[in-house]
Amino acid sequence: MRWAPVLLLVVLASVPVASAASPNPCKVVTPADATKVLGVKVGAGKAQTLGLYESCFYSAGTKSLTVQTRQIDKADFVKSAKANPGPVAPLAGVGAGASAYTAAGGLSVLAWKNGNEVTFLYIGVTPPAAQKAALAKTALGRA
Repeated sequence: MRWAPVLLLVVLASVPVASAASPNPCKVVTPADATKVLGVKVGAGKAQTLGLYESCFYSAGTKSLTVQTRQIDKADFVKSAKANPGPVAPLAGVGAGASAYTAAGGLSVLAWKNGNEVTFLYIGVTPPAAQKAALAKTALGRA
């Protein structure tokens, strides 16, 4: 019986711990970035934690952009992205080593690079694919 606590400590010590936190979504997409994509001036984003994601919400009138970040490996990202409401389609132009998809008819963009996912949800505006890709590329570069 005296060995059980020692064994438990060994097991707990071998559990991997995340090496870093998720990127700050209010820093990977700035108010200037959100203003450009929404077409209306926005103020500082509202940061919060939503489950596994760090989130930043930008809004002005009926338009909004929600940016979420989390750490995830590529295989899990692809599986998660493809499970979103359809149609889900690849999005080109997000940079070397990055992957991205649009989902829900273009209302959402999911992008990944180097273990970081950045997800965008557009409400009240549907930017063209090139603009979505440019924002994803910028955000992934800051993540």
